[in-house]
Amino acid sequence: MTTDQNSIPSQNDRIMAALGNISILLPLIGLMVPIIIWVTQKEKSKYVSFQALQAIAYHLVMIFAYFIGMGCYMISFFSTFLTLPFANETSGSSASPLLMVGFIVPFLVMGAIFIGGTIFVLYGIIAAVMTLQGKDFRYFIIGNRVASFLEKQN
Repeated sequence: MTTDQNSIPSQNDRIMAALGNISILLPLIGLMVPIIIWVTQKEKSKYVSFQALQAIAYHLVMIFAYFIGMGCYMISFFSTFLTLPFANETSGSSASPLLMVGFIVPFLVMGAIFIGGTIFVLYGIIAAVMTLQGKDFRYFIIGNRVASFLEKQN
């Protein structure tokens, strides 16, 4: 799916590809946008087909990562309650270090989820800008896998 000098995508193709990528701003609902674009444009433009299929895969990776992150958050949150019986009751007003760590870990996990989500969204915005400029954008790892999938289909 490389674009050479003779096959510069049309403005309509660039807009469709950018819409598929910018829909990452609406993580779950936004998945429908590249699906609709891919279904309606896959026969019309290889550029739009490739970019939309990449956007679909990127959305799915982001959703999967989100569920994994939330699972880790839930484990860390509920493990806090497991540390309560081990709190040092004889120390008076000072809290046990184990208890303090148990209360901090869920916040750290949620912070990691937030930072990861922000990086995912920013990368999708970069993809949208580059495809709007007509460049052949490929997501890291996903782009090559989608390209090989499309080559097998042809």
